[in-house]
Amino acid sequence: MIENNICLLTDSYKLTHHYLYPKGTERIYSYLESRSGAEFNKTIFYGLQYILKKYLEGSVVSEEKVLEAEKIVDAHIAPGIFNTDDWMYIAQELDGKLPVEIKAVPEGTPVNVGNALMTIENTDKHAYWLPNYLESLLLQVWYPSTIATLSAEVKKLCNFYLDITGSSKDNLNFMLHDFGYRGASSTESSRLAGSAHLLSFSGTDTVPALAIPTNYYNSNEIQGFSVQATEHSVMTAMGPEGEMDQAINVVQNAHDGILSIVIDSYNYKNFLENACIKGHGLNDEIITFLNKTEGNKVVFRPDSGEPISTTIDCLEIIERGFGSQENSKGYKTFKANIGLLWGDGLDYHKIRDILFGIKAQGWAAENLIFGMGGGLHTAVNRDTQRNAFKCSAQLRNGEWIDIFKKPLDSSKKSKKGRFKLLRNDDFEFKTVPKDAEGEDQLRTVFKDGELLIDENFEEIKNRTEKYNKFPVNS
Repeated sequence: MIENNICLLTDSYKLTHHYLYPKGTERIYSYLESRSGAEFNKTIFYGLQYILKKYLEGSVVSEEKVLEAEKIVDAHIAPGIFNTDDWMYIAQELDGKLPVEIKAVPEGTPVNVGNALMTIENTDKHAYWLPNYLESLLLQVWYPSTIATLSAEVKKLCNFYLDITGSSKDNLNFMLHDFGYRGASSTESSRLAGSAHLLSFSGTDTVPALAIPTNYYNSNEIQGFSVQATEHSVMTAMGPEGEMDQAINVVQNAHDGILSIVIDSYNYKNFLENACIKGHGLNDEIITFLNKTEGNKVVFRPDSGEPISTTIDCLEIIERGFGSQENSKGYKTFKANIGLLWGDGLDYHKIRDILFGIKAQGWAAENLIFGMGGGLHTAVNRDTQRNAFKCSAQLRNGEWIDIFKKPLDSSKKSKKGRFKLLRNDDFEFKTVPKDAEGEDQLRTVFKDGELLIDENFEEIKNRTEKYNKFPVNS
């Protein structure tokens, strides 16, 4: 099979719809939104430019692809189902370019749920069936958008607790580290999720994500950064009896900068006693490392246990060894350049609970950073932000007709008509009829095979940073 054959990038049932629409249908207008009832009250739209560049831009329909699709659909459903003539029209008469217009809110923008984020309409009456044919592919923007939203919400949460505990914000952009690659469903999904995370944070171990800003969003800079760190294969290399010797070996051979050490190979409390309390060889080596170069830092990573109690245990042991001091709001910070990283089994709610828990015990939020893997890449789904793609208008025999659904489940009621998205001075959005007054925030980004807006990653990131100021979800 031809890779990325656009004729086949759809759900099976959509292959049958071209002959099921009413006679005289000329255009179909559909939209994407995050429905009310989403986990977070605003969705940060991100990832459409990637989809457009990878799958839709340029001459993407060829006679070879059409004939392959016809053969496959004949076997997959039944002969005569596939609309070969319609696709051949696109391949031959339109130079293989898809006759659709796609409008979308600028990527990186947080939009309150219940509003149109994107619309699509065909530009050639021979392809009235095409907008919703493309739903299966276009709706996949839900994934990077949801990850972008989740990371932004965690950043707001961290910022909130940094504020109320009088903490420095020097490390805010690194308070959530992406550990998600190994648990991702695919390398493509990890790239998308990882790049979405980078709109709010700069820390990542998902190396493949670095390609998205460069290859699809015109960035000339590396957007994600990491540090030297151990794993259990390193820390257990000399067995339980040699754990401290191996830890000393790690510290002695570490390069300048930040060193993250996993500490729960056997007994995290015993490890921290050796690392933090004077008189132990490991403590001597850590002090030597910290004093070697300004900016050197050691971060301890407990990787198992109950998150809140284990975190507080670790903070207290580190305090006994390296000491603490109170900031202007009376919360404790370490005297040495030491940190604590929790990266096991985290999601938004657990991060909130940990931050609340250490605050209650008098600790400043700046002592902690977090790592999230599955909770970032795979614990979300399309219903996290309730993303839906629906038809809202059809042009039939020269007349636009409003289309909508209104099931007994009122939360799934869809919009009708054609839209404009307005924004007020408080950065609140409202979806209104197309002929309403006001500047439309939905911009034409793609038309007839051509990408009309080609933004760089820094612009999108700045947009997220600038406007992601709404209150923390409780």
